[in-house]
Amino acid sequence: MKKLLKYPVVILLFGVIFFFFILNLATPSKGFSEMENRYLSHMPDFSFKGIMDSSEKGFAQRFEKYANDQFAMRDGWIALKSRCEALLGKIENNGIIYGEDDYMFEKYRSYDEARLERNISLLETFAEMNADIDKYVMIVPSSYCVMSDKLPQGTGNVDQFPLIDGIQNRLKDSGYTPVDVKTTLLEHSGEDIYYRTDHHWTTKGAMYGYQSFGEQAGFTPIVPDASLEKTVEGFWGTYFSKAQKYNAVSDVINYYDLPVDSVTINGEAKDGIYDLAQLNMRDKYAMFLYANNGITVIENGDAELDKTVMVIKDSYANCFTPLLTQNYNKVVVIDLRSLPTGLNQIIKEQGIDDLLILYSFSNLASDTNMPRIKY
Repeated sequence: MKKLLKYPVVILLFGVIFFFFILNLATPSKGFSEMENRYLSHMPDFSFKGIMDSSEKGFAQRFEKYANDQFAMRDGWIALKSRCEALLGKIENNGIIYGEDDYMFEKYRSYDEARLERNISLLETFAEMNADIDKYVMIVPSSYCVMSDKLPQGTGNVDQFPLIDGIQNRLKDSGYTPVDVKTTLLEHSGEDIYYRTDHHWTTKGAMYGYQSFGEQAGFTPIVPDASLEKTVEGFWGTYFSKAQKYNAVSDVINYYDLPVDSVTINGEAKDGIYDLAQLNMRDKYAMFLYANNGITVIENGDAELDKTVMVIKDSYANCFTPLLTQNYNKVVVIDLRSLPTGLNQIIKEQGIDDLLILYSFSNLASDTNMPRIKY
């Protein structure tokens, strides 16, 4: 014992390790992180085969993810890390870059080229299968591209603009009509068209995208009455969840209380196009269209056109799609991530006139669900 006491640092180190070992054992596992807005990893099943597996599905790799996700007081440690790095003058934390005017941006230095190529090829195949439908494609750039004046120099992020132009020109040869939303967004880059703390565009940004789509699809975009606009403060998005910047400024969510006749999600009737209960939760953006569901059908007999439009989308379309309900008497929204049945069956059943592919570039380059578009 006397010899051991000569090494107080060693004793302290092992004491800290033992303390957190016991604390982690005593802390119940969480299924979902409200702060990070994602599901957390759980303890993997132990097996000899898993121990020998060195891939991401192996026991060691899955246990490491579990330990990182379920570490005691994880949210507090992330916040402390953010403060320490701010004191050191760092301009990023956990893959999030700090920009001017309280904006945060993603660190996006590479993308899966092979995955993007497969997804473009699938969209080309889909066009051949539905040659008699008017098809449009809108690819939305990330906020750091449009608001580059607020981005620190030398981040090395991917320049999405030439990639988007190349994709849309290629899909044009397959029968899609490109919707050049990036040019419209650039014209309004000084406005609040993206959230400060989240990766999505705001309702104002979506409104500009909607106007661009109207120009191509041949309808007159509505200008909602100011009395229909609702405002909700205190929104903390995905960028804040990752970085937990200690002096971040929360966002404001705007939406329009537009009239519709009916809303069904996967066959279940809903009361309106917004999940207002979600506004009391951390992920307030999920109020738009009740988040990401397989098939949402919205009908409005008072719409401008007696036509049906289908939107195949990622979550960028959730605040965009409600605006279409005033132009089309039926809007069918498809999220391939949770589609309950075959897409082509839905197209036949719903009698689709216009079809819009709406994705952000980063999601189009990473989506693993695109093969479902063929069935």
